[in-house]
Amino acid sequence: MRFLFLGLAIIFSSLYTFSQERNDIGVLAGSSYYMGDFNLSTQFYQPSPAIGVLFRHNLNEFYSLKLSGTHGFLRGNYQPDQHYLPLEPGQQFKDFNRQLVEISGAIEIGFRPFGTRPVDANSISPYVTLGVSMALIDRNPMLNIPFGIGIKYTPFNRWTFGAEWRLHKTFNDNIDFYPTHTHERFRIHNFDWVGIGGLFVSYRLVNKGVICPAYD
Repeated sequence: MRFLFLGLAIIFSSLYTFSQERNDIGVLAGSSYYMGDFNLSTQFYQPSPAIGVLFRHNLNEFYSLKLSGTHGFLRGNYQPDQHYLPLEPGQQFKDFNRQLVEISGAIEIGFRPFGTRPVDANSISPYVTLGVSMALIDRNPMLNIPFGIGIKYTPFNRWTFGAEWRLHKTFNDNIDFYPTHTHERFRIHNFDWVGIGGLFVSYRLVNKGVICPAYD
């Protein structure tokens, strides 16, 4: 995980130099979980603690680009009383607890104009997010597409607090060690999902002590 935070720190430093007045840096904490053959629809199934860091570059009051990294775990086990899954000869179900490290690049689209001054009327906004992510699950790389919803609020000058929930659609059907497409024709709906939800806090970086009115 140290390589994740080191890489993000280098990128953050470069973007900070490029455009300081529009940049936020922050941390997040919440839960990560799995959805797939062992869990068809339950959100926050066997949740594990997740922590991360984020960097947000605000293009304007509605649109932002965000780079984030998250570390957590994915757990699951087959419960035959919930639903039936077939087994091939020699195959068996496995309980799993797998490490997750992911880096995402995404765009945030706000439903309301947003600023970081609590005196503004623009101090709260719901948003949607969509991006691309690379995850390492027990060091196995998995490309995935994250999308989600969130809300952000600024109670103090330059500080933003919020909540976000994302689902990551992977292109892998073996997080749970149960590849469904061995039994039926390969289809994208068989791919496993990763869920991440939690709270975040971020701070609007200052440009050498000078406050830009448009992004204060």
